[in-house]
Amino acid sequence: MAIYHLSVKTFSRSNGQSAIAAVAYRAGAKIHCEHERRDHDYSKKRDVIHSEIFLPPNAPSWATDRQQLWNEVERAEKRKNSTVAREFEVALPNELNEQQRIALVQDFAKQIVARHGCAVDAHLHDDKGSYKSKENQHAHIMLSTRRLEPEGFTKKTRELDEKKSGEVVYWREQWAKTANEYLREYGIEIDHRSLKDQGLEREPTIKMGVAASALERKGIKTDRGDINREVAKYNKVLETNSNEKINSILSKQIKQATELHNKLRFIKRRLPEVKRDIAEKQPKLYQAFDDLRIPTAEPEPIRSVDNEQEQERIEPVSARLDRQISTERHTNERGRELPPVGSSESNELGQGHNSEVRLTDQTSTSIAPRDIAESPQQPKEPVQQPKAPQTTQEAVKTPTAPNRADEIAKKRRMVKDFVQRCKEVAEQTHRSQLDALKAQAKPMYAEIERLKDNEPWNPFKTKAWQAELDKKVAQYNEIKSSFDDLKIQGVTKELIQAVHAEEHRRNPTKYQNISAMEDEVAAYDQEQIEVLREHRQLLLAMQRQEITVNVTDKGVAR
Repeated sequence: MAIYHLSVKTFSRSNGQSAIAAVAYRAGAKIHCEHERRDHDYSKKRDVIHSEIFLPPNAPSWATDRQQLWNEVERAEKRKNSTVAREFEVALPNELNEQQRIALVQDFAKQIVARHGCAVDAHLHDDKGSYKSKENQHAHIMLSTRRLEPEGFTKKTRELDEKKSGEVVYWREQWAKTANEYLREYGIEIDHRSLKDQGLEREPTIKMGVAASALERKGIKTDRGDINREVAKYNKVLETNSNEKINSILSKQIKQATELHNKLRFIKRRLPEVKRDIAEKQPKLYQAFDDLRIPTAEPEPIRSVDNEQEQERIEPVSARLDRQISTERHTNERGRELPPVGSSESNELGQGHNSEVRLTDQTSTSIAPRDIAESPQQPKEPVQQPKAPQTTQEAVKTPTAPNRADEIAKKRRMVKDFVQRCKEVAEQTHRSQLDALKAQAKPMYAEIERLKDNEPWNPFKTKAWQAELDKKVAQYNEIKSSFDDLKIQGVTKELIQAVHAEEHRRNPTKYQNISAMEDEVAAYDQEQIEVLREHRQLLLAMQRQEITVNVTDKGVAR
């Protein structure tokens, strides 16, 4: 089973480490170190499967020679505590064959060179031949700590040193993505996240190490091995309990779904009877449903409980009537006035214009009171009935002509486009301010790096060097603080107001026209809200009249 492993190591002179010694061991080769004036010979090492150097496009020709390349790496570092090399150690999936593993490492090494411009020396190992144990396919990817350019090694790749830069996290995720592309045909996927981030309740095992692993292979139990065996037992119990919990939840959900399905089938079976009772006992109400265009025919056969349209067919008729009546109330609640161009609500990135009033089709939603007031059946004997108020279709028509609505919609779009344009100008201004601070800080950062790389050996010059370095760092931190504050604040109200003021100064007539359009749209929206409120009041009045007529009919019939 493929496992995920990527660790990042550094080799520093302060720890007595040498880049040439590390590369010679990983390449299984003999390399002469000019800095130490001695040879590092690991040519008898037999577990090296493949070694290859990867360079930027503009690298000098001598970089293809491994011995000269890493001697130049050592020569580029002047300090006695310099970091001379980095290493990405990765586990290679056993499911891949040798050619696929080589292609995977080549792909990953080329990504590193393209992103950081450094020299990369990759080595694939297989410990099976050495330890006669299970397969342990892995790779050591050695990186230079400086960029390689035509003139040689130049700037440090310090982004890999900073924890806040997120480069190590990026490469951990990138290794998982690259490996998964090669594992896709095997139906396997690895994950770079921790068990906690994956939502798994398993406990992680600890690293065995070389010595403990060697003893365990010989059948000698170690403390680390005992800990991992106890963790494996605990995880097995935890997985069993988790499966039981999942099965219990699924059983409960299946039971609830079955009960719901049975209820829906019962409603489907009883719905025709309910409609028949309504038709026999309340003929006027049934006729009112037809007048309101509410379907009362027998529903079609239900094919699936999850189908929303089929669920709607078995919805009670009274619920549909309530929903039809409450349409105007919801529309009224959604209505919002459009804030003025210069208001604070409009200045906040134009958000005040997102809540537009959406009116329903007035020709289809207006209901004639005459159709509801008239009784579908006349009594056999004349009966004195209270007269309903004589209202017509014209009483509920909206006073706004269609061309007026189109004109308002056009003006609404113009106002919205203007606010959006002001927002974009403000965002562009904000980006320009950030770019200006970046441009101001970039040469200062380069100067700080230059001072760090050129620490004087003479102790009498150290004080002046440190004072100059502290001064540059303080200036850089001040710019960085301003940059961070500006980035956190984002596009402020003051910046939006400045953009509006500039628009007014450049073209006051156009700005005043936009303001007038905004006021007109706001007045139109308020007018439509009042119309909808009158519609609702009129519809409620007609319903109360119909109820009164029905009560009178029942009293006369008795």
